[in-house]
Amino acid sequence: MTSGDPDRKARFDALSSRVKGCHKCEGLNIEGVTESAPGFGNLFSRVAIIGQSLCKECMKTQIPFTGGCGRVLDQAFKVSGIRKSDVFLTNVVHCHTPRNRKSLPSEVANCREYLLEELEIVKPKAIVTLGKDASTSLLGESCWPSLVEKDVRQDARTIYPLYHPSYILRLGSVKTQGYVDSLAGILRSECQ
Repeated sequence: MTSGDPDRKARFDALSSRVKGCHKCEGLNIEGVTESAPGFGNLFSRVAIIGQSLCKECMKTQIPFTGGCGRVLDQAFKVSGIRKSDVFLTNVVHCHTPRNRKSLPSEVANCREYLLEELEIVKPKAIVTLGKDASTSLLGESCWPSLVEKDVRQDARTIYPLYHPSYILRLGSVKTQGYVDSLAGILRSECQ
């Protein structure tokens, strides 16, 4: 996290405390079981990456995209020459859902205020949304899947809706490498 704007950091710390103390969704945010984590990374980043929800490994590290599908992002960071800590990473649902199940619409709705507040604090110029929940949270239901792999202008920012890495991994190594290269290209062009 880059310092330089104490108000931004104070606002983010206050929001993080609210995320960690949230109990809006039954069965979520139970320590060590379905625990929550706020976003992670550079509060002054030009790029934010938004995923679906925390995986079990992410719950332990408190860093979105740790292990599992995060390895696909790690490859893209390596190819792009951008460090993971140089961007802002978060999720539509800030908790680890039981057994990694799909987030419920009520969970997405309950967590949306946290996501929007994170984006208001960070003010990224580009947002990469990974998966349907992340994309539709910002662009509406009609965006999926018609706007996948397109760049969408919204206000003063560009949103890049992409499939979730877990889906891409099921398509094999050639598709995965193409995905990595595409994401790396977005990171390179938007982080400059």
